[in-house]
Amino acid sequence: MSRVTPESLRPLRDGFDTPRVRADEGLVGDDSVLRRYCAPWLPMVLGGWSAFTTLVLVDHMRQSITMAMERRPNFNEFRQLTRGMLVAIFGDTEQVEAQRKGAYEAHARLRGVDATGREWTANDPDLTTRVYTVLMWHLLAAQEKMIGQLDESDRDSYCADAVLTVGHVFGTTPALPATFAELSTEYEGIIAKELTANAEAVAVFQENRSLRVKDVAMEDLVAATAGLLDPEVAEVFGIDRSAAVELPRIDLATVTEDDLLPLALLSR
Repeated sequence: MSRVTPESLRPLRDGFDTPRVRADEGLVGDDSVLRRYCAPWLPMVLGGWSAFTTLVLVDHMRQSITMAMERRPNFNEFRQLTRGMLVAIFGDTEQVEAQRKGAYEAHARLRGVDATGREWTANDPDLTTRVYTVLMWHLLAAQEKMIGQLDESDRDSYCADAVLTVGHVFGTTPALPATFAELSTEYEGIIAKELTANAEAVAVFQENRSLRVKDVAMEDLVAATAGLLDPEVAEVFGIDRSAAVELPRIDLATVTEDDLLPLALLSR
């Protein structure tokens, strides 16, 4: 068994500087399956990191991370992405709107050229759809592994509420997969056609896995999320999927405040 345990990762729970919100305000209600499944901190963090690992192989995202880290040494994009999703899902309307505006302005500054020579900005709808899809796919995969698989109706409700919240912040709501079937199809297409395995991607991931959030090294998350990665992603980065950490089961009926993200405490 790896030395990485849920307890060793616990400082991550408080590592996102997330605002507390009033439970009666937000884009979805407290009965939302999205809010219920995203409240426990461990699957949220592990799903976010496995998504980030995959996103490094999406070329425009790899370029964007590189640009952000050049402007701000030791900038942790994983932390930024996770915090943004938490605000979108649990924040009140004012907080969500501030997050949407901030994300748009930050993405507008990220510009590059793809392999075909086409110029892009990080706000291009097809690019933000890829990022959104990878994030939501991995979040749900980690949550279902640790909390339990949702039925078809609840999966669709989860995806629909994700479009209303995270999708609103991304600014591409009309283009996003709004059902689980659509999310699965979009994700499979990204894995099959949109991954760019090159030396630059490996270098970016190596730099990010050396960072920390609070007292936790991102290297610990590499071990903890090995079993959540697609084989082709793990192979690029030399991650041994057979050495995955055994993840604990979470019962939403008996979770305590220590199991929940700080931002979620008033929105249960």
